[in-house]
Amino acid sequence: MASRNGIAWFVLLMGISATIFFFIRQEDEIALNLLFLSLYATVTIIYFLRIFYYFDNKATLNEIYFFSLANIIPLCVLFSSLIVPIGREAILTFEIEIVPPHDIHILKVSFLSVLAFPYLVVSTALLMRSFTRYQFIRITSQSERGPSAEWTAIFTFFISGLSFLSVGMFASDLIGILYGLFFLFSGIGFLLGR
Repeated sequence: MASRNGIAWFVLLMGISATIFFFIRQEDEIALNLLFLSLYATVTIIYFLRIFYYFDNKATLNEIYFFSLANIIPLCVLFSSLIVPIGREAILTFEIEIVPPHDIHILKVSFLSVLAFPYLVVSTALLMRSFTRYQFIRITSQSERGPSAEWTAIFTFFISGLSFLSVGMFASDLIGILYGLFFLFSGIGFLLGR
């Protein structure tokens, strides 16, 4: 596991070095993009290599580490679209007209939305598995007991739904809004189906 984390720290070191270089050259937008991408790559390498490590050892992913980071990381990525220059440029834009006041809202799918998407897929898979496979969620990897998996998933659906909806509306991000609505409706559905 230590050698796997070494790859992530190497990527971070290279990214920070490149960031400093571009700040010295006074190319601030490139420097900010590189800083963000190196932080994202480092966290992604650590997170997904830990998942692969668990798969190699045939361990389950019912640990709070996987549940929390799978939702916190994409929230941070979507929120950073307001700061990071590559997040301001849209891959796709959609105009939505609200009927009573005839306001037009523009929602976008940016490069950062695409970067957040793998975490959203992992989060959805983990939350769905909570209802079918896990009895409890481990606080640490060595825990033998923890909170109920069903209630943790329902609580996570509501908290994540509200968070993604808020960040998606604030950043005008379509993926954030859609996942916020999906999580909220899933939370309501699973709560009523209990």
